[in-house]
Amino acid sequence: MSGFKTTLISCQQCGRRIMVRAADAERGSIVCSHVGCGAVNVLQSAFLYDEVIVQGLPSFGQLTYLGDSGATYPLRFGSNVIGTAEANTVRVDRFVHNGRCFISRRHCTLTITFDKWKGQLRYHLQDGAPEPGSQANQPSLNGTLVDGAPLLKTEVIDVNDQSIVTLGGLDRFRLTHFSIPSTMLETYKVALDYNPDRTE
Repeated sequence: MSGFKTTLISCQQCGRRIMVRAADAERGSIVCSHVGCGAVNVLQSAFLYDEVIVQGLPSFGQLTYLGDSGATYPLRFGSNVIGTAEANTVRVDRFVHNGRCFISRRHCTLTITFDKWKGQLRYHLQDGAPEPGSQANQPSLNGTLVDGAPLLKTEVIDVNDQSIVTLGGLDRFRLTHFSIPSTMLETYKVALDYNPDRTE
């Protein structure tokens, strides 16, 4: 096992730290050397999924308007600025209620990332968006809700599949995640020697 670096793990039985060497990793187990313990710790092999997988995905999910139009808005990997402005990643229609639109020009930001340990996309939502040419986040005028709960101005949360995102208190959208097929995931699986943080 060339290039192996010794590392410390916690014994599953006594909790004290023990050093794992290359021979232990090759054998797949290590005996705790602390007096009175002697527990055999099985070193689990681990894996992750190569992030290159996102380049071949046919979709990254969508938002579906729950009003009369039923319009759908496809999402992209990375940052999706949602609002009525032309330059947004996701430009939604100006839905008018009693002569007013309650959705801000740059209302909220939905960021899609890839979790390499679980092999799935994650959806993070924040009210507002950075102004062009600035790092400062500008909150929306009328707020953002997820499943009826308002987002704080500085809060970034994980949004579940089929959650309802409400912009401006009136316009509701259903978030549909894209689920990566397990057959596709298998081809992007990368085995690691073992995971030093997990023992049986």
